[in-house]
Amino acid sequence: MHHLNKNNLMNKNQFGFTPGKGTTDAILTVKDYIEGGIKQRHITILISLDVKSAFDAAWWRSIIHALKEFSCPKDLYNLAKSYFSERKVTLCSNSKKIEREASKGCPKGSFSGPGFWNIQYNSLLNLDFGKRTKAIAFADDLLIAVKAETAKEAENFANIEISKITKWAEDNKITFNEKNLK
Repeated sequence: MHHLNKNNLMNKNQFGFTPGKGTTDAILTVKDYIEGGIKQRHITILISLDVKSAFDAAWWRSIIHALKEFSCPKDLYNLAKSYFSERKVTLCSNSKKIEREASKGCPKGSFSGPGFWNIQYNSLLNLDFGKRTKAIAFADDLLIAVKAETAKEAENFANIEISKITKWAEDNKITFNEKNLK
């Protein structure tokens, strides 16, 4: 993460697991965006998304690809690539042992897990969102704020942004929680 932070490669709108940033910073960023819309007499729509089983869903291929895109130093790139290779998950019960190859997940409680998560999520924050949209993340929680002159226009812009996020999620083997959506 030092290489990525030192070279400003991480999106500034990720507030979780980021040195010098926290929930208050994320809330103030949202507040400023909404207040700007109010001053312009715009309608603002907020869409909140949460990744289902986030740390379990971190797709290694996406993380390795991002490290390559970031021109990560070769030794660190190779270390991460090695870390994610030939991993197995084992389930043992009284009479059975089942083993499967793994291709997703970051170790919870580890030092590397949050960094690996941010590396993958960074590509979501860097999508080509419209100028009326702001994407703000805190760890795996994502807030999309869209403003426009009318509610219908804001809804149309929001739908465009959601389709970009949906495509990103499919490409990165990520699912968003639907439990609270109605």
